[in-house]
Amino acid sequence: MKNRLPLLKIDPELNSLKQPLSKEEYNKLVKSIIEKGCLEPISVWREFIIDGHKRYSICHEYDIPFETTEISLKSKEDAISLICSETLKDKDLPETIRRYLIGKKYDAEKTVGIMNITGVNQHTIDSLKRKPHEGKTALKIANEYHVSSSTVHKYLQFARAIDRFKTESPVFAESFLSDNIKISQDNLIELAKLPSDKLKSILNRAAIRSCLSGEDVNALILESKSLSNLNKPKNTVKDMPAYDPDAYVASLVFTIPSWINTIKRTADNSSVDTLSKKAKHDLIEALDKLIYISSLTKKILEEE
Repeated sequence: MKNRLPLLKIDPELNSLKQPLSKEEYNKLVKSIIEKGCLEPISVWREFIIDGHKRYSICHEYDIPFETTEISLKSKEDAISLICSETLKDKDLPETIRRYLIGKKYDAEKTVGIMNITGVNQHTIDSLKRKPHEGKTALKIANEYHVSSSTVHKYLQFARAIDRFKTESPVFAESFLSDNIKISQDNLIELAKLPSDKLKSILNRAAIRSCLSGEDVNALILESKSLSNLNKPKNTVKDMPAYDPDAYVASLVFTIPSWINTIKRTADNSSVDTLSKKAKHDLIEALDKLIYISSLTKKILEEE
């Protein structure tokens, strides 16, 4: 005779915040539950599982009784914050997932902060266009995870970008969080700003290629902006801004410091001994081109 096991709810967003078990870990858990029973109660909030998703599925599969313990939380945002905090205790957590969880935790806690202050829910916050109580929350999380407040804000953008990718292309989001797709945090955030139709196409291509370089991202963003501009009414001569002969130079002067910082950061964080021959060759070739065009431009300017 089968046991009457409790039927609990699984929220996909809450479930995705838990670090998945390896095949070996899962098999050990199955063996333990079959032999000894489910020794640890499953944590729930309003019938939604907070901790114990795998134990719950194993118990139902093998008809093994389990207990539950109710966690007192006021909102889903509190649940997100709690799960993120627990998952972030894992010292072996991949850096990509760590950034994502810190961003999610911050997003949830600043929302909880404004809800506690105003007594309204998230939908009301959105409709009133109020900004959540960000300053103190960002500082608290920054101190908790030993990063700066600006980094916490950056992780928030990163987390929101990932959540958008989960909607537009779940395969891409899963591949990225599993480190199967390589793309920088800044490029990822820029990609998330693209319109849905363009973004889906890009993410599907990226999932196939398993890589998107900075040049790829910049080209795709420029392409998207160019297409958007085609639909805009053309300016008349009267509407055109005054010609600025220094515009290109000013833009270059503004951009070069970021190049310098990137080169310095690469030099500081890379070990020449561990670099592949191809990586060395590609970097030397790129630097030679940069030196050549820089020297040529400098010579032309000095001759005037």
